[in-house]
Amino acid sequence: MQKIVTFLAVIMVAFTAFLMWPQKDQSEGIGDEEAPDRKETASTDTKPDEPVEPEPFELALIHTNDTHTVMDNISRRASLIEEIRRANPHHLLLSAGDVTSWEIGRKAQDSLANAVFMNHLGYDGMVLGNHEFDLGEGVVDHGPLSTYIKHAAYPILGANVDFSQDQFLEPYADYSYTDEPVDGRINKGYVQTVGDEQIGIFGITHYKEVVTVPGDVSFSDYTEAAKQAVAHFESIGIDKIVALTHIGIGHDRTLAKEVPGIDVIIGGHSHVTTAPPNQIGDTLVVQTGEYDTYLGELNVVFDEAGKIVNHSGKLHPTKNAEIHPHTARVQELFDEATALGIVNYEDFIRHIIEAGELDTYEAFIE
Repeated sequence: MQKIVTFLAVIMVAFTAFLMWPQKDQSEGIGDEEAPDRKETASTDTKPDEPVEPEPFELALIHTNDTHTVMDNISRRASLIEEIRRANPHHLLLSAGDVTSWEIGRKAQDSLANAVFMNHLGYDGMVLGNHEFDLGEGVVDHGPLSTYIKHAAYPILGANVDFSQDQFLEPYADYSYTDEPVDGRINKGYVQTVGDEQIGIFGITHYKEVVTVPGDVSFSDYTEAAKQAVAHFESIGIDKIVALTHIGIGHDRTLAKEVPGIDVIIGGHSHVTTAPPNQIGDTLVVQTGEYDTYLGELNVVFDEAGKIVNHSGKLHPTKNAEIHPHTARVQELFDEATALGIVNYEDFIRHIIEAGELDTYEAFIE
């Protein structure tokens, strides 16, 4: 009996010692590297997500107007265009019309040459100017103009022009707003996607009998045409709208006042420069002068609602630019023509055609 009592006493002492021995925290040493900081986790779990501010959209609009077949600057214009494109990931190259010359008698070769070189430079669109419709001095129809349109690798615009009675132009006229650019067609306007944004672009032109004879082509009120264009783009959710116009600076300013919703008017016909850009309400109006003297650059910043919140404009003198290596042959041909006593641009184009080099130019590569 005494042995049993002694054994039980030993067991009790051992058990008491076990209970009093310091115990290890069982949370330590098991997945130490994965165990979250409870304090940090608690603060992260209770913090609401912060709203992400939308990025502004920056767009460079490179533009020309009333170049009138001036060709000796083509290689220099090419360098300026490439420079602006490299500096601005989002860009468009647009013409506000009168690309052809005053010399009506050479319209056929003039029209073809302008299409080829504008393809080479990579234009994104143009509006027809009043001199594109010139007739007279042996040109009795719009066959030369149809040649220009057929060869253009960019959309041609004329929202207020009716081509239905002209056998040469009607086949190229769609009378519509397209959801993407269509090369070599006449449209009222189109949607150009730049980056992740969509830009609505439309074109209107003006007719004055004293400077051009349009033949079977007729023109409607430009203000109403512009209102219809803006309404169309807004109806499909486009909040960035550019008008290419060939109506003159005074009419451009009127258009900016009377037609809300146009963000930028790139104009022509007046042969004037805008430096800095004219601002009428929420609309910017720009022109580059005449005869390829300047290349226009308008940089705009749109907010998430499609409103321009910042802008800057430049006019780059083309004569000061470097000759682009891809277009250097044009300058060489011009120097050859000058040495032969060829002093006008229309004869210079004939010189290029006779040299068999006009069709060697492909689209300008960015």
